[in-house]
Amino acid sequence: MFSPPLAGGPSDRRRRWITLRGWVLGLGLPRALTVLTAGIWLAALCITFLVQFALQRGSLALGMTIASLCVLTIAPAAGYAVLKLLYELESSRQQIRQLAITDELTGSYNRRYFMEVAEVELLRARRYGVPMSLILIDADHFKRVNDTHGHQCGDALLRQIALACRDSLRGTDVIARLGGEELIVLLPQTGLAGALTMAERIRERVAQLAIQWREQKVEATVSLGVAALRADTPTLDALIHEADIALYDAKRSGRNRVCSWNADRPWLAGAQGT
Repeated sequence: MFSPPLAGGPSDRRRRWITLRGWVLGLGLPRALTVLTAGIWLAALCITFLVQFALQRGSLALGMTIASLCVLTIAPAAGYAVLKLLYELESSRQQIRQLAITDELTGSYNRRYFMEVAEVELLRARRYGVPMSLILIDADHFKRVNDTHGHQCGDALLRQIALACRDSLRGTDVIARLGGEELIVLLPQTGLAGALTMAERIRERVAQLAIQWREQKVEATVSLGVAALRADTPTLDALIHEADIALYDAKRSGRNRVCSWNADRPWLAGAQGT
C-alpha cells in the first residue's frame, strides 16, 4: 500500500532545495553574493557575541571586529567561487535540456517534446472547454530538391521553411519537426477558423521564400492540413491523423494550399497548386 512521504523526508528536503536554488538563481550572481556575505557576517557576529557572553571575558568590540575582518575577507571570494559554480551548472543544465527537446536540423522542438506539450494542452482544452487546433506542414516536391541540388540544399531549405513558419506564429504556439520534411504546429485556444487563417499565413510566407544555392535560386512551397479538436475527438493521435488526412487532400488537390479535415467533405482554401 502506498504511504505518503513523512514530513522532513527526502522529497520535502528536495522541494526545499529546489525552492532555495530557484530563489538564489533568481537573485543573480552579484545580489546572491551580497546576500550570502551579509548572512555569514551576521552569523559570525551572533556567534562571537554568544561566546563572549558565555565566557564573560575579552573585549566584545575587539571580538566583533576580528569576526568582521575574517568574514569580509574570506566570504566574498569563497562565496563567489561557490555561487559561480552553481550558476554555471544551472546554465549547463538548461543547455542540456534545450538540446534534449530541440530538433538539431530545424531548431524547432522535436517530436517527443511536442507530444508531451500537446497532451497537456489537450487535457486543458477538454477541462476548460477551450478550442485547440493542429497544423501539419509538408514541403512540396522536397525529394526533387534533394535529387536535383543535393541533401545539403534540402537541409538548408528545410531550415528556412521552419524559420518562416516560426516567424508566422504567436508566442503561445508550438512548432516541432514531426519527421523528414514534415512540421507540426500546436495552436492552443484556437478554433478551426483561426487555425485556417494561421495556416494560410504560413503558406503565403513560405511561398515567398527562396535560397541561393550554388548560383541557383531554389524556391519552396508547402501543403498544410488543419484539424480542430472536437468533443468526439478521442485522442491526440486521432487529431493528428485528421490533420494528416487534410494534408493528403492538400497534396492531392495540387499542393501549395491549405485543407482542413471534415467528416463529410474537406474544406479547401489557399492558392492553386504549383
